[in-house]
Amino acid sequence: MKTLGTLGERETIRLIEKIIKSDATIGPGDDCAAIDLGDRFLLVTTDMMVTKAHIPKGMGPYDIGWSIVAVNLSDIAAMGGSPLGVVTAIGITRGHPIDFIEQMADGMNDCARRFNTSIVGGDTKEHEDLVLCGTAIGEVSKSGILLRRGAKAGDLIAVTGTLGRAGAGYHSIKRNLGLKEAEDSLKRPWPRIREGIVLSRSGIVTSCMDISDGLSTSIFELSRNSGMTYEVDYAKIPKAKEVDMAFHDLERQKDLVLNFGDDFELLFTIKREEEENLLKLSKECGCPFTVIGKVTSGEENILIDGGKREKLENLGYEHFRTRQ
Repeated sequence: MKTLGTLGERETIRLIEKIIKSDATIGPGDDCAAIDLGDRFLLVTTDMMVTKAHIPKGMGPYDIGWSIVAVNLSDIAAMGGSPLGVVTAIGITRGHPIDFIEQMADGMNDCARRFNTSIVGGDTKEHEDLVLCGTAIGEVSKSGILLRRGAKAGDLIAVTGTLGRAGAGYHSIKRNLGLKEAEDSLKRPWPRIREGIVLSRSGIVTSCMDISDGLSTSIFELSRNSGMTYEVDYAKIPKAKEVDMAFHDLERQKDLVLNFGDDFELLFTIKREEEENLLKLSKECGCPFTVIGKVTSGEENILIDGGKREKLENLGYEHFRTRQ
């Protein structure tokens, strides 16, 4: 009997997409669904957190509350949208202390307010484990919406911020390394709402998504959606300073940068002639925008490392499937 473990999360989603007939203008398969409102799109996204898969040791109730809002707002950011509100559903045991849910609510509220939105509703149920589900709603102009498809051969590949910090934070908690900024980055993700809006308004972006499950997996998703291949120069990827502190071994460092995920930066492509404008946008946001490669029409995604060309393996995180 075939199981979900034989498919993995993404193939499972595509299986569901074949069955569901969505009336959304942009339906399953992108970071958000987009519903036509005339001159604008209403953006809707949902994401879930469960104890085993998403709540590492050291993550307190405030962090959990912050995270369930942040990961949903990151999807809004990836589409270039402005958030309008968030609803959350909480499954929790009757044995949880009252101050646990109070602190969790504080985290939800603070994250929403920090990104100029609010918690507008939700639900609570008794459950044998801690399970949270968030839904974020946003809006974006029709001309400014950012999609996973649209990249063309010759476009440049870019990312916001730095990569590998969340992975370094995970290993810092696990091994008591004391990398506080990295640990905070893992426990309290920072959705790139401002950056997404600026990129949306610029008109230079040809495709975009957030990096939740690792850069390698995100590259594969953009490649699949656009029907193009991607060539990434590892030396150009902006690596968080904590990556070197977490591991001296270069292969372990590479794994954090390419595959760990949870950085929630934006991965996007731009028209080649717009590289100078990208630098201006970076200064406007106060956030690094770094070109790390180019879109090609080859046979497979390529990683250039130390002058050597190799196949870029899809080794990011995927539910239902154990990494090989």
